[in-house]
Parts: sequence; structure tokens; C-alpha cells
Amino acid sequence: MVPIRRTTLRKLINSGLLMVIALLLTGCAENKAKLTITPYTMSEKELELMSKTDVEQIDFFYVNGSLEKGKDLRFSVEMYKNGELAGELLTTHSEIQTKFDDTLISFAIEKFEEDEQRFLKLVAGLPSGKATTYYANKMTASTSTSLIHEKIELELNKPVYLSVWAGTTKNELRVIGSENGEFPQGMDDKELAFLYKVVWTNDEMTE
Repeated sequence: MVPIRRTTLRKLINSGLLMVIALLLTGCAENKAKLTITPYTMSEKELELMSKTDVEQIDFFYVNGSLEKGKDLRFSVEMYKNGELAGELLTTHSEIQTKFDDTLISFAIEKFEEDEQRFLKLVAGLPSGKATTYYANKMTASTSTSLIHEKIELELNKPVYLSVWAGTTKNELRVIGSENGEFPQGMDDKELAFLYKVVWTNDEMTE
């Protein structure tokens, strides 16, 4: 058996320690960068309480993780008319909150009438507050659903679609489906639709 010199042994130990430290630092960086969104399922009591209001739809989600310096969470509501993107509403950026521990976000739509005109009230619940807008509503039937069904990890610059509302003036309305946060299927024939989405991206204020 060939003896191992002390200098060689010391080099092996130092190399091993450096490798362990590198792995630990890599793991910390990955954990720091990780952001997840999980759907919140309302209880029967909560659903019963919601049914006593004028809110047509509301979906809740948990956000967990942290934002690194130079990164941002951007929320918005995409509006579609006859299957085509017609604009974005309630767009936010430069999120001031950087750490999320079961932080609630939501998307709600409420129907109401004013001076014999019908409107939709869109409310986006954000980590640091909420954003609200109104839109004239001529739809006679509608459908809505959450678009994520289990925890999903955000990928940089990849939109995650959280919730959708769609309306029509026709006699039928096809169901909308999604593969856990992907852009939903069945949007091409929707007269009017709103998609609530989030994107983990670079902070434009630091670019």
C-alpha cells in the first residue's frame, strides 16, 4: 500500500471542501431564485359566502419564494376580442415586495349596473395591494375558471396564466381548458375574454 503524503492529503481535503462549498452556494442560489404559485381552494363555507355577493368569479393563489435584486413580478390582464389580443389591463411592474410566504393574490370579476348600463368590475389582488378597472359588458352568458390546478414553479420570462373569464352573446359557450398555467385552449371563438397572468422577469427600472 502506497502512503499518501500530507501535502497530497491536504490538497484532497481542500478540494473536497471547495466542492462542498460550491454545491452549497449553488443550492442557496437556486432556493433564493425559486418562485412558486399554488391555487387556493375555498372551503364550502367560503363558497357559500361568495354566492351571497355580486362577485361572479374569484380565484385565489399563494405566492412563495423571493425576488432577487434586478428581478420583478409583473401582473396584468390580457383582453381578447373574437380570439385576438386587444390589449392589456391592470398592468403592474416594479413589485415592492421581495419575500413571499403564502402571500395571497387573486382575480375577481363582479357584474353591476349603473344608469341602465351593465359593467364588469375587474379586480386583481396583488402582493402589495390591488388594482381595479371597469369594462362595459354586453355579454349575455359567461364562463370562468382557474387555469392552474397544482403548484407551479415560475420560469424567467415565461408567462403563467392564472385565471380566465369569457363571455358571449350567442347561445353557446365552449369550455376553456389549460395545461396548468399554459395559454388556454378554446380562446379562438370567444367574443370577449380576460386572462389574468404573471411573469417573473427583469426589473425594467434597473435595466
